[in-house]
Amino acid sequence: MGNRLIRISVIALIGLIIVIAITWLNTQPVWPVDRKIEFNKLAALPVLNRQVIAFIQAEGHDLAPTYKSVVCTEFVIKVINNIKPLTTREKNDIRITTNARLDSMIYADAPAIKGVQTALLRSNKGIAIEESNEVLPGDFVQFWNVFQGRAYGHCGVVLDIDPDKTITLYSSHPVTRGYGTQKYLWPEKIYFVRLK
Repeated sequence: MGNRLIRISVIALIGLIIVIAITWLNTQPVWPVDRKIEFNKLAALPVLNRQVIAFIQAEGHDLAPTYKSVVCTEFVIKVINNIKPLTTREKNDIRITTNARLDSMIYADAPAIKGVQTALLRSNKGIAIEESNEVLPGDFVQFWNVFQGRAYGHCGVVLDIDPDKTITLYSSHPVTRGYGTQKYLWPEKIYFVRLK
C-alpha cells in the first residue's frame, strides 16, 4: 500500500510538472538574467538608442521599483516620455486600451495589438523594424503568445536578440519584481520599433 501511494504521488508530481512546463512554454517563457550592454556595442548604436539605454541603466530601478506599481507598458511609457514626450493617445496605444478580443486581433495583426510600434508610427516618432536581424539594443518591442484562447503579451526595450530563438529585454516583469533584464523564448508575434 505504501509503495503504491508513493508511485501515485510521483506520477501526480510528474504530471503537475509537465502541465506547468507546457503552460510556461506557451504563455510567456521568461527567466531573469544579469546583463548590461557591452561598451563597444553601445558606441555603435544610433544616438536615440544610446540615450534610451543610458537612461534605463541609470534610472531603471527608480522607473519601476515594483511590478505592481509599474507594469511593462508603464515602464516603456516612462522611458520614451523622458526622450520624446508622449500624448495621451500615444500612451493609450502603448497600453493597448481596447475592449476587443485580443486573441482575434493578434491573429489578424491588428494595429492596436502592436502597442509601442503603433504609438510611435502614428505620431511619426518611430521607424518599424520588419526584419529581426536589423533590431538593435535600445529598440522597443511588443510581443504576444496565445495559449488556449488567452493572450499573453509583454513589451520592453531590447538589450539583445538571437532571432527566432530568444530576446533579452530591459523591462518591468513579475519575475524580476519590477525593473530588470529578462530573457524570453521567441514569441509567436513580435513587433519592433526604433525612435527617430
